[in-house]
Amino acid sequence: MDGTLPLFPLDNVLFPDMLMPLHIFEPRYRLLVRRSIDGDRPFGVVLLRSGSDTGPGGIPHDVGTSATIVGHSSLPDGRSFIVVRGGRRFRIGSVDASTEPYLVGRVRWLRDDDGRGAEALADAAADQFSEYLNAILAATNEPHTEAPGLAELREGSPRDVAYRVASGLAIDASERQRLLEADAVDERLREEVRLLERENALLKELLLRIRTRGEGPTLN
Repeated sequence: MDGTLPLFPLDNVLFPDMLMPLHIFEPRYRLLVRRSIDGDRPFGVVLLRSGSDTGPGGIPHDVGTSATIVGHSSLPDGRSFIVVRGGRRFRIGSVDASTEPYLVGRVRWLRDDDGRGAEALADAAADQFSEYLNAILAATNEPHTEAPGLAELREGSPRDVAYRVASGLAIDASERQRLLEADAVDERLREEVRLLERENALLKELLLRIRTRGEGPTLN
């Protein structure tokens, strides 16, 4: 089923069910947000493929995520801070850049089928993600912060695990976009396991260097 969405191009990727804070300062996006709040309607968050989010020539990627405003704080000068929650993935069929001051996309909503072996892949991704979070805490030496436990990371469906991991990975926006664009949950989880294996190897090397210099803790 097709529909239309106002588009908000960013240099980051919003994943379904995840939260994202946004600073709204441009007049065209102030209008977009006001209309979204007044009409209780979502808008689309899309990663920029090229150009700038503050310029007229920005070109977004084809796949994005609908966003619902769940928190809003206005400032006296007209700016605002909002928090959005990701909704459904969509693919842009065409973009209208002339009707409104912001882009409007005609979109097709995308499904999130599990694929094959999603349960086992979700467990593997959660295991690797737990190691990843603990390594980051060890590297940053945050004594009063604890990483979520495995049970918490594994909560919900394989789809839930996949988006939780995708949102929490500190990787390039282009890699986050590839995770969003994955055709099925098993494909997304398989790529996350690969990325986590890479990131965990890098973190172990970093922690080894820190230990060698006597500057911090080790990762068991």
